[in-house]
Amino acid sequence: MNIIVINAAPRMEAGNTQVILNPFLVGARHEGAKLDIALLAKKEIKPCRGCFTCYAKTPGHCVQQDDMPALVQRIRAADLMVLATPLYLDGMTSIAKNFIDRLVVFLDPHFEKDQNGLLHPLRWRFPAMFFLISVCGYPGLFNFDPLVLHAQRIARNLHSEFAGALLRPAIFSILLTKKYPDRVKSVLDAVRGAGAELVNNGRVSDETLKAISADICSPDELMAMANAYWDKEIGPPPG
Repeated sequence: MNIIVINAAPRMEAGNTQVILNPFLVGARHEGAKLDIALLAKKEIKPCRGCFTCYAKTPGHCVQQDDMPALVQRIRAADLMVLATPLYLDGMTSIAKNFIDRLVVFLDPHFEKDQNGLLHPLRWRFPAMFFLISVCGYPGLFNFDPLVLHAQRIARNLHSEFAGALLRPAIFSILLTKKYPDRVKSVLDAVRGAGAELVNNGRVSDETLKAISADICSPDELMAMANAYWDKEIGPPPG
């Protein structure tokens, strides 16, 4: 299986998304997946101008000169696309959305109909499966609901099977390795298992996803830890 992993975290490998992405990639690679990793923050991807030039005048090709055409070719070679993004204000990062908008070159402007309504047919081959990985600071899976729905709609519009979402709330609790080593290890082991399951089964089991999102500490402890960190960063009030 050829997997293209789109890391849409502005801090790239230094971000919290990478903390979860690392064991996932280990698990996928162990099962024979060929991984192509793209760091969006290193790419020049201009915003879609909504000019429709890629629909008619230069079909399938954006008139803007940037890094997106080369990325499109890499996407076309993949069987599965993983979008990895931290949760920003209930959605994906701005660089992730910018990237997603530019995927319009995969679509033909004509309409066709499926059981849910109208959509555009594909112009270029898009990965058959689409998978979401996301982390957030808040505890509780419900925080990801808007993002997961968005990812499902993106997959539909690109004629790709939504293979599910690996979600890690309360990401800062992963830092509690000294206090809760067994709990943190259990989460990271489950993430590694998720990478293997996705390659072998095209899905990640509910049991594994539940283990990934399991609480490491209580919301009150998380709040105390986070507030103490920011108090230290901000420092005492002036005067």
